[in-house]
Amino acid sequence: MSSTTQRRRVLTAGVAALTLTIAGCSSGRPTTATSSSTATSTSPVQTSAPSTKTSPSATSSTSAVPSVDPLTGGRKNGNPVIAVKLENTAAAMPQRGLSAADLVFVEEVEGSLTRLMPIYQSSYPQRVEPVRSARSTDIDILPMFGHPLLVYSGVASQVRPKLTKAPIRLNSNGSRDKSRVAPHNVYFDVQAVAKQRGLSTSGDIGLRFATSYAAVTNAAKQEKPDVRVGGDRFTFAYQGGRYLPSWNGRPYTDGATRVMADNVLVLATKAVPDSYKDPAGNPVYKTVSTGSGKLSLYRNGKQISGTWSRTATDQPFVLRDASGNQLQLAPGKTWILLQN
Repeated sequence: MSSTTQRRRVLTAGVAALTLTIAGCSSGRPTTATSSSTATSTSPVQTSAPSTKTSPSATSSTSAVPSVDPLTGGRKNGNPVIAVKLENTAAAMPQRGLSAADLVFVEEVEGSLTRLMPIYQSSYPQRVEPVRSARSTDIDILPMFGHPLLVYSGVASQVRPKLTKAPIRLNSNGSRDKSRVAPHNVYFDVQAVAKQRGLSTSGDIGLRFATSYAAVTNAAKQEKPDVRVGGDRFTFAYQGGRYLPSWNGRPYTDGATRVMADNVLVLATKAVPDSYKDPAGNPVYKTVSTGSGKLSLYRNGKQISGTWSRTATDQPFVLRDASGNQLQLAPGKTWILLQN
């Protein structure tokens, strides 16, 4: 038997074993992973206040690729990953659809303003608004998810060529809400968008989850993180085991539902000019999400310090605590603030 034939047989056996392993761990329904504690299952966007219990549970993990959902720590569901560019000004309040997001990125744009980029995979709201324009920062963040869909409304001519070349699927076909004033009135039915053909689920973006994390025990108590991004102040009151985000003192709500999170992750980043200005003459900035920097994780009412690094836009974050160990988030929803 030739050495080439032997190698082919070994490779075939390895693939078969891997296929059996995956089949034994997966399910066609988006149920939650089991651990030492009971977990709730993933559900559609809520029309009443969310439970204050931690939703998805997860097993302890290391830097290895997780067998759980890469965005929440729950059971993998195979759903497509969808990002939406959301306005974050007084004219945008209250936003709709925010409470269903698995992740929410906070980015500085121009004129010391910020915008949000919620990421949906566990469930999809029927209405997300007000949707606004894409930025260069999004083009750098999103490739690490694989080939996500970006929902947006408009893009500067200076950014459009980069956006169309990026490994990102695009949808800018929104509708207008007649009860709001333009341009703060574009909305999308994300449930309908999720049925679009050819969408893909998220890959590993570097987040790891554990219900129990030794670093929490000795961490400093911090039940009201206060974070500045651009000219905006974000506070997160820790109540009932979850964080309640506010913007410049105004609580984030989704209709009558209070927006909640299980983690607040602050990454110290840097902003660079994006080589153009907005219509008011303000320089537009791009947040650099590759390289390295310091981080703060807020979970369980505690603050954990550490570092982050990322080698390329299509690569995941590497998150470490102060001891150099893999950073562990609480299973559930996370806000990620890029602080320049």
